[in-house]
Amino acid sequence: MFWLRRSAPIAALLAAVLALSACAGGSSAEPAADATGGAGFPVTIEHVHGKTEIPAKPKRIVTIGWMTEDIVAALGTAPVGVPSAWGGDKDGFTPWFRSQVTEVLKADLPTVLKEGEDPDFEQILSLQPDLILAPHSGVTETQYQRLSEIAPTVAYAERPWTSGSWKKLTRTVATALGEKALGEKLIAQTEDRIDAAVKAHPKLRGTDFLYGLTLPEGSTELGLYISKDPRVAFLREFGLVDSPDLGKALGNIGSDDFYGAVSLEKLGEIKTDLFVGWSRSASETKATLANPVFSRWTPIADGRFYFIEDETMGMATNGPTVLSIPWAIDAGFVDELSKAAEGGSVVRPAKP
Repeated sequence: MFWLRRSAPIAALLAAVLALSACAGGSSAEPAADATGGAGFPVTIEHVHGKTEIPAKPKRIVTIGWMTEDIVAALGTAPVGVPSAWGGDKDGFTPWFRSQVTEVLKADLPTVLKEGEDPDFEQILSLQPDLILAPHSGVTETQYQRLSEIAPTVAYAERPWTSGSWKKLTRTVATALGEKALGEKLIAQTEDRIDAAVKAHPKLRGTDFLYGLTLPEGSTELGLYISKDPRVAFLREFGLVDSPDLGKALGNIGSDDFYGAVSLEKLGEIKTDLFVGWSRSASETKATLANPVFSRWTPIADGRFYFIEDETMGMATNGPTVLSIPWAIDAGFVDELSKAAEGGSVVRPAKP
């Protein structure tokens, strides 16, 4: 993924599964919009690097970062350029995005953008976009200025790789596309799916949790995501609540950080009903569960943990969208989460 640099082992692992990274954070305010003119345009959206005016309904959209391509496609427009999706197929597309574009929109799949420290400006220019959407990304001010020379560009609201809840991100993108009503319809439909899952798993309500990762070799600390991170915010949709010890576990973190870490020496002081974690491999899960300190931690010793090795499920829930959430529910995410919360210890393996 674009523009992420971390040095420590735990930071590198967290960066590798960012999210999306992963909807949370950012301002709680809705995007500012000035709807004057035909069909609700021009629209002005405020973000960390200033204000962007979108003069007319965009038709050729490039997305940068996570999740945004799903929302654009769900709102009825096939993007012309998207990042390669973590957890995607050999072509870089998730199953829910591929299905939406090819089966619902009956459109061609977009160009997959090249990865690097900077976006490939020449490639993006060649796609002739009339809008570049990066509301959940890490675009710097310099990158934003260069992208804005190509087309109107919308960056993140306040913090890199944070965009608010999946609902807020949907509303931001819907505003940019002049599809507010459809955006609200998609949100309502997705909430209905979530509500049905909650009713089917009532024991999840009130269970507190922490979301982190497995332990890289030689690690002396456990990485944990902040409350505003998308994957953390997403779990609260199903009735779970943040562990009251989350703040203590994270300690003092930077304003732009989406994660923190707790020393394994102090892990016993951190209480939680459930631990959810992302794992890069079956061997890393096995090694983590065998760690003499981690294995004695109460939620692990009691079997109340859920490790996700499946990258596609990781993407669906780390970067939840109106397309990926129904897919995840249908694929058993909430069933597995509930089983783990009741002491059934679940490890969702990577696809063969």
